[in-house]
Amino acid sequence: GARDRLRRRSLLARAGAVGVAGIAGCLSFNSVTADNPAEEQIQAGFEAADIDPPFETAIAITQGESRSRFAQLLQAELNDTGFFDVEIKARDFGTHLESMVSAADTEENAIFVASWTGGWDPSNYVNMLFHSDKHTPNGLNVGHYENETVDEYIDAGLAETDPDKRVEIYRDLQEELVADSPASFVRFREATQVWDGDAVAEWRTYPLQPGTYYAIYAPWAGVYTDVANGSEFVGDLGGDVANYDPISMNGTFSSQAVALLYEELVGIDFDGEIQPMLATDWEELDADETAYRFTLREDVRFHNGEGLTAAHVKGSFERYSGTTREGDVYDWYETSEIVDEHTIEIRCSRAYGPFKKALFNVPIVPMAAIDGEHDLQAEPIGTGPYRFGEHESGTHWQLERFDDHWFAGSETVPAPAPIETVTLEIITEESARQAALEAGNIDFSNGVPAASLDGFEGNDAYDVGRHVSGGFDMLLYPCYLPPFSEPAVRRGCNMLVPRERTLTNVYHGVGQMAYTPISPLLEDYASDSFQQTIADEYVRSS
Repeated sequence: GARDRLRRRSLLARAGAVGVAGIAGCLSFNSVTADNPAEEQIQAGFEAADIDPPFETAIAITQGESRSRFAQLLQAELNDTGFFDVEIKARDFGTHLESMVSAADTEENAIFVASWTGGWDPSNYVNMLFHSDKHTPNGLNVGHYENETVDEYIDAGLAETDPDKRVEIYRDLQEELVADSPASFVRFREATQVWDGDAVAEWRTYPLQPGTYYAIYAPWAGVYTDVANGSEFVGDLGGDVANYDPISMNGTFSSQAVALLYEELVGIDFDGEIQPMLATDWEELDADETAYRFTLREDVRFHNGEGLTAAHVKGSFERYSGTTREGDVYDWYETSEIVDEHTIEIRCSRAYGPFKKALFNVPIVPMAAIDGEHDLQAEPIGTGPYRFGEHESGTHWQLERFDDHWFAGSETVPAPAPIETVTLEIITEESARQAALEAGNIDFSNGVPAASLDGFEGNDAYDVGRHVSGGFDMLLYPCYLPPFSEPAVRRGCNMLVPRERTLTNVYHGVGQMAYTPISPLLEDYASDSFQQTIADEYVRSS
């Protein structure tokens, strides 16, 4: 079949890429000696690119102690080869993100240190980062990486609806990505949260960072929390909120900030199960899995007073066209038909494996925003249990309870939400978050230093939540720029990444070493044995 042909082609292509690692002994190249398999890979790539060492480049990071310490470890590894002369460039988060988006256009000479938060489907971890259709600025393929086999695997994984076949496709895809190394996957992250046990009750840790604050009130997931003072919850954000509008939102902090403000047709709960949200139920309309009918809740109000209709759903989908996040919808969306005010039929352009999960990425917005009369970047408006209060840039983000929210209460979740005000203090430094928590200035922190977690776990005054997350830390290579345009150079660098020392010395054992992109949160796609097999074959140099 097509997948078998892909795999044969992949293995043949890979055989040429890995051959250098088998060379015995030491090789010299313009007075630089390659004396291990990683350096031999780099040497072969330098020769293919006709570049003499040392090559001056940079490691670009966001400001912060952990990133800085990792960058220093990596800098030492690369400089020790003699093939590189590496400096470190630290930038604030916004500038770092802007420079990554424009890197290929400006031919920036830098290896970018970045994090990615995937989701509940394997496609979330690879499509936007590595498909050639997703080059920045239309996606987040920062290095403008191109690999026809990778593209075909990604497309096949999206089109496949059989779970077992999807596992095979995404495992083959991950193997191809590690062999070609457009990125180095360094560490799978943990969702780690600490809260004042006397102030916050019944908190549940959501595995994915954008959903950090769902635990405040997610009736669709059967989850809520309360605070001792009965009115205000005070948490933190690790950076400022850059975007309010879903069609332009790329940063994790923005996603965290608006999670209680916007809602979608369906939600994915704390255990990864799909739950009704703005849609009460749905059905497939055809055998080829391309058409679905959704029934909407009838008593839903937007924060500006509009009543939810099928037209809001259609308009919310179609406003993604031509935007930086177009792929969130147009990877699968073809058209939709409004059957009546509360019924809509959605037709997909192809069978799409993660269709229902993809709906969780598309907030439904008011007609005022769809028609262009209202700018969501000035004031976000959704149907969620909280509405926008205020945003003081660099200081705090505040939401107020929306008393006209549709949820009427159940045996397990009360209505309205017990907490009236949600205030998220913007605190960029982890040590400052810890200090704010210990001083009682915040009730909850989503980012205390990893080194402090053991202390909090041993302190009866605090509760700690830890859960494998959908996030990973990575290096993105500038594939548009020699010598990083050579797979052998990227592969050699990947072999040199100090994963174990990073996990131990920088993150104090929080998280786990990553060799592949898909998080262990999705066990079928990223088992320990699979990752170790990949690591042994392509990453470990001895």
